[in-house]
Amino acid sequence: MKPPDSPSPTLGTGPARIGPLLRLAQRRAARTFTEALRPLGIEGRHYGVLLNLGTHGPLSQRELIDLTGSDKSAMVRTIDDLETRGLAVRRPSPVDRRAHAVEMTDKGRAVFTDAARISDEVAARLFDRMEEDDQELLCALLERFVTD
Repeated sequence: MKPPDSPSPTLGTGPARIGPLLRLAQRRAARTFTEALRPLGIEGRHYGVLLNLGTHGPLSQRELIDLTGSDKSAMVRTIDDLETRGLAVRRPSPVDRRAHAVEMTDKGRAVFTDAARISDEVAARLFDRMEEDDQELLCALLERFVTD
């Protein structure tokens, strides 16, 4: 029996195969990344928030939702997890007294550094069957595809 994530001839050859191919690619990447992050005690969703905090500095929950494509309840759970692990804290927002800004702690920065290294290693493994030019082309095309 063939593994469920292996490409199937039933995907066809036309543009309609984009959905199934993206789904299979996402599942492979997520599974590989999740396994690699396990020793750090975080998941991909945690890394996504830490990555955005590391890139942009403190952000509101709304900004994190917009940047990660998450929904409100999932973001609340993710930030709760990060706070429980001592990786992030919520503080009153300096620009909106009704909101909170989420920021990384020193421990969060250390975990993020390790997770970023792991992310690079996982990406190299996922791309190991592609030439560097093909890797760049795939990323450029996907960026164009997801841009509004």
